[in-house]
Amino acid sequence: MKRLVLRTVLPALLAIGLFSGVVFFSFLPSLSRAVMDQKRLMIRELTESSWNILARFEAEERAGRMTRAEAQAAAIAQVRSLHYGQEGKDYFWINDMHPRMIVHPYRPDLEGRDLSDFADPTGKLIFVEMVRLVREQGAGHVDYMWQWMDDPGRIVPKISYVKGFEPWGWIIGTGVYTDDIDAEVAAITGRVQAAALFILAVVSLLMWILLRTSFQAERGRLRNAAALRASEEKYRSLVEAAGESIFMSVGEAGLYANASMLRLVGYDQDGFARLDVNDLIRPTAAEVESGRRHWQAMVAGQAAPTRYEAELVHRDGRPIRVMLTLSRITVQGRVGFMAVASRLAEPRELDLRTANTGEDLAAASRRMTTMASLMMNHDADAMQVSRMLSGKADAAVRKAIELGIAELGAPPCPFDVMLMGSLGRGEVSLLADQDHAIIYPDAGEDDAAVQAYFLRLGGRLADLLDAAGYPLCDGGIMASEPNCCQSLTGWTRAFRAWIETMEPEDLLRAKIFFDYRGVLDEPELVPALRSRLDEAMDRAPRFLHLLARSILQYEPPLGAFGGFVLEPGEAGRATFDVKGVLAQIVDLARLRALQHRIAATATVDRLEALATAGHLREDTARETIAAFEFLQSLRMRHQAQRILDRLEPDNRLDPRTLDDREQKRLKDVFAHIKALQTSLDHEFKGA
Repeated sequence: MKRLVLRTVLPALLAIGLFSGVVFFSFLPSLSRAVMDQKRLMIRELTESSWNILARFEAEERAGRMTRAEAQAAAIAQVRSLHYGQEGKDYFWINDMHPRMIVHPYRPDLEGRDLSDFADPTGKLIFVEMVRLVREQGAGHVDYMWQWMDDPGRIVPKISYVKGFEPWGWIIGTGVYTDDIDAEVAAITGRVQAAALFILAVVSLLMWILLRTSFQAERGRLRNAAALRASEEKYRSLVEAAGESIFMSVGEAGLYANASMLRLVGYDQDGFARLDVNDLIRPTAAEVESGRRHWQAMVAGQAAPTRYEAELVHRDGRPIRVMLTLSRITVQGRVGFMAVASRLAEPRELDLRTANTGEDLAAASRRMTTMASLMMNHDADAMQVSRMLSGKADAAVRKAIELGIAELGAPPCPFDVMLMGSLGRGEVSLLADQDHAIIYPDAGEDDAAVQAYFLRLGGRLADLLDAAGYPLCDGGIMASEPNCCQSLTGWTRAFRAWIETMEPEDLLRAKIFFDYRGVLDEPELVPALRSRLDEAMDRAPRFLHLLARSILQYEPPLGAFGGFVLEPGEAGRATFDVKGVLAQIVDLARLRALQHRIAATATVDRLEALATAGHLREDTARETIAAFEFLQSLRMRHQAQRILDRLEPDNRLDPRTLDDREQKRLKDVFAHIKALQTSLDHEFKGA
C-alpha cells in the first residue's frame, strides 16, 4: 500500500507543485512581458503609418502641388481626426523640435505653447526628453505620466513611441496606458487561478489513471515499435521505387544509394559505400576554377548550384553524363547532402524535356514529386525544393505546349503562356493546381479564328498538366476557357474592368492574376500588358484601398489568449489551413508591390525589393520573409509526410504534431502577421 501511495499521491503532489511554480513564477511574468512587447510593437507600427501621412503631404509640397502651409494644415487636420482603440479614444499628437505643441486632440490648451518646461507629476520634462531621443536616435519609446485619455483629472503611467519627421522638424507619436496592460494581465491571472482549481479536481482521476500507466506504456511501446518498422519499410520501398537515381552522403557514414543508382554506376551497395564522393563525381570546370566542390559548399551552408550538369564515374571508369540535383540534409544531427542523378541522353536535355508523349510527361513529373517528398523528409530547405518544383512546373508547361503544337500544327501568331497564382510566383508546393492563361497579339478581324486555335491548345495544355499531377483549376483559370485566352487588348480590357469595378469576384481574380509572368519568354506581350496595367491603376486609386480591405477580412488562427484556433476535421483532427495563413503574407506583399510598382512576382523578391526601395523597414522585411519561409517549410514538410504515408497531400496542419519550439515560433509568426495587418488597416483607414 505504501508503494501504491508513493506511486500515485506523490506524483500528483509533485505535478501540482510544478504546475503552480510554472504558472506563477514563469508563465505569468512572461505573459506580462509579452503583452508589453506586443503593445510596444503596436504603437511603433501605428506611429510609422501615421508618419507616412506626413510624408505623403510633404511629397505634395515638393511636387509643387501644395505650399508648405497648405501641406502642413492638411496633415494636421488628418492627424487630429485619427483615432483608434477602445471607443476610439486613442490618438496621435505632433510637436516640433523646440519643443512646441502643434496638435493634440485632447489638450487644445497646449497647442502653440512652449513645452520646454512642461513636466509630469514626477518632474520629468516629457517633451524635452522626446526631442532628445529623436535627435539621438530618430525614434523610440518614452515612459512618463499623463492624463487618462480625455479625463484631465486622472493621471496615470503611459508609454509612447515617437518619431521625428525631419523635413518639417516635427515629432509625431502615440502611446498606451500601462494600466490597461495591468488590467489585461490581471484578468488572465484570474482565469488561470480558476483553471488551477479545476486541475486539482482532476487529480483524483489522475491517481486512478497512474495505476494503469505501466500496462498502457508497454502496449504503446509495442505499438510504436510496429509503426516504426512499418514506416521504415514504407520509406525503403518508396526510395527503391523512385525512378530517379538517388544517393546520399552523411558525415563519415559512407555513401548510400538506391537500386537505380547502383545500376547506373555498376556497384553493389557495399562497394558503393566505400567510394569517395570526389571519385564518384568528376569536378566541373567551375569547381576546378573555384577550388571547391559544389556539394562541399552546400554542406557548409554556402551558396552553391543546386542543379547542374556533371559526370559520374562508372565502376569500369567510363563517364556517365547526368543532371545532378543537390539538397542539404540532416540525419540524426549530422549534416550531409542528397543527390538525384538524371541521366542525360543528349547534351543539355532535362528529364521533362526528353518526354515525347503525355505519358512520358506524367511519369517524369511523378518521379520529381516523389524525389521532392524524399528531400523534404531529409530536412532539405523548403524554399530550395519549392524552386525545384517551380522549375519542374515551368518545364512541364513548355513541354505540354510543345506536344500540343505537334498535334495541332503551328500557331497562327506568336503567343505566351502566363502562369499565375503559386505557379506565377514560383512558389509551388507538393499540392498545386493549374492557374494559367494564353495571351496573343491583336488579330483584328481574324481574332475569332486565332482564339479558336489557342483555346484548343489551352485545352490540350490543361489535359496534359492534369495527367502530370496538376489538377484542373476549380475556378476555371485555365487557357482552355475563353476568358483566359485573349489578345493583348482583350486582357487589357479584362484587367481594367477588374480594377475599375472591383466586385467580390474581381478581388479573387486580382489576387491570382496579378502574380502573372510569361513562361515562354515572348518579349513583347507580357511586358506590354504590365505597362498598360500600371497606367490603369494610376487612374483607379480606389483599387488598392478595396484590395487592402479584402485582405483584412482574414486573420491568422491565434486566439486572444495566445492559443491556436483550430477547426475540427476527419478522424478527430483539429487543424488550421496553413495555406490560408501563407496567403496573408502573399497578399500583403502583392498589395505593397502593386502600390509601389514593384515588378517582381515572388513573395520574397517583392519584400526584398520593397525594403531596398525604402518602402518597407528592413527589419520588418526580414521578419516577414523568415515567417513566410517558416510557414512554407511546415506546409511542404506536412505534404511530403502525407505523400510518403500514401495519403493525399493537403494544407491542414495540426500544430500538436510540432515540437514546443516550433509551436512557439508559429505563434510568433501569427502575432507578426497581426501586427502587419494592424499597420495596413491604419494606413488605409487614414488614407
